[in-house]
Amino acid sequence: MEKVLDMKQTLWIVTELFPPDETSTAYILGEIANAMVAKYNVKVLCGPKIYDRRKKLDEENKFHLDDSIWVSRVNGANLDKNKSLGKTLSFYLMSKRLYMLAKKCIAKEDKVLMVTNPAPMVPLMAKLKKKIGFELNILVHDVFPENTRPAGFKLPMYGLCKNIFDKAYSNADQLIVLGRDMEKVIFQKVSKAHNGFSKPRITIIENWADIENIRPKKMPSGKIVLEYAGNIGRVQGLDRVIEQLPENVEFHLYGTGAMEESLKKQNHPNVFFHGPYFRSQQNEVLGACHIALVTLQDGMYGLGVPSKTYNILASGRPIMFLGPKDSEIDLLVKEEGVGYCGWPDKWDMGELMAMGKKARKIAERDYAKDIVLNKFLNSI
Repeated sequence: MEKVLDMKQTLWIVTELFPPDETSTAYILGEIANAMVAKYNVKVLCGPKIYDRRKKLDEENKFHLDDSIWVSRVNGANLDKNKSLGKTLSFYLMSKRLYMLAKKCIAKEDKVLMVTNPAPMVPLMAKLKKKIGFELNILVHDVFPENTRPAGFKLPMYGLCKNIFDKAYSNADQLIVLGRDMEKVIFQKVSKAHNGFSKPRITIIENWADIENIRPKKMPSGKIVLEYAGNIGRVQGLDRVIEQLPENVEFHLYGTGAMEESLKKQNHPNVFFHGPYFRSQQNEVLGACHIALVTLQDGMYGLGVPSKTYNILASGRPIMFLGPKDSEIDLLVKEEGVGYCGWPDKWDMGELMAMGKKARKIAERDYAKDIVLNKFLNSI
C-alpha cells in the first residue's frame, strides 16, 4: 500500500518563549501550535527550554505538545534580564540566532506566525519576508518602541527606531492584536508607514481563560484580600498600590521581579510576599483572594493587554484595574461589571461575590480556550 503524503502547508511559529517554559507567552504559543496541527504542518523556531535559568521546571505541568510538531531551539544568553544592559544584549543575541535559523528553514510557500518578543525580530522577519516571499502573521503582545517610554527607558534614536518598526509592521500580511486599544495604535502605525497604500489586515484575538483547570473556590474568611500575581516589575506601579492600601485590606503578592526587594523594604504590616509559583498552582493562588489586581502603567494605552485578566475571570474573582482609561481591560471591567476601575469607595463582600460569579460566566461565554483558538484557525 502506498504511503499517503502529507500535503498540508507548513506553518512556522517563531518565538523566543515556548514550552516547557511557563511564561504566559510560552504557554499561549504552545497551545496555538497544538491547535494549528489541524490545519498545518507546524514547525517551531524558538529559544531555550527555560527563559529564566534561576527557575525550575514544574513537575506537575500537564501541558503536552503534539507529537507531530517539529521544534528547533537556539541557545540563550546567560545574562541578568532584570538589568537594562543584560536585557538589551539578550534581545540582540536571541534575535540574531533566531533570524539565522529562520533564514535557513523558511521557504516561499510557507506561512509564519511570530510574536513580538524579542522585539528586534519584527524588522528582521519583515526583511526576510520581502526577500523570500512567505506569508507573515505577527501576534502583537507588546508594541515596540512605544512601550520603552512608560518603562522609563531612554531609547537612543527613538524616532529612527520607531520609523523602522512602523515600516516592519506595515510589511506584514496580518497583525493580530489583543484588544480594541491596541487595534487603534497599530492602525495608526501602519497607516503612517504606508501613506495611504495597502495595509496589513488587523485582527483582534483576545487571550483566553483556562476554564478547565481554573475553577472558582470559596472566598477566604477574614480581612479583604487584594492579590497581585505575576511579574513584580518596574512598570506595574505596585509601590503606589502599597502607599494607597486601606487599613482593612491585605495585599498579597505572588511572583518575583526587579521591584520585589525594594517593596519588601517598606515593611508594610498588611503586605505579604509569597514568592514564585508554577502554572499548575494557579487555581490555588487565584482562589486565595477576594479580588485580583491588574495594573497597566500610565502611557501603556494600546501597547499591551495583561493576559492574567482572563484566568482571573475563570477563577470567579472580580478585578481591580489600575491603568489607562478606555484600554481593553478598562472597557471589559466597565462593560461587564466584573470589578472596579480604580480604588472602590467601599469594600462590600456581597458585591465582590456577585461580581465574581459574573466573571466566571463571562470567561465561559467569551474567553474559553476553544473559542479563542478557533479564531486563530480561522484567521491564519
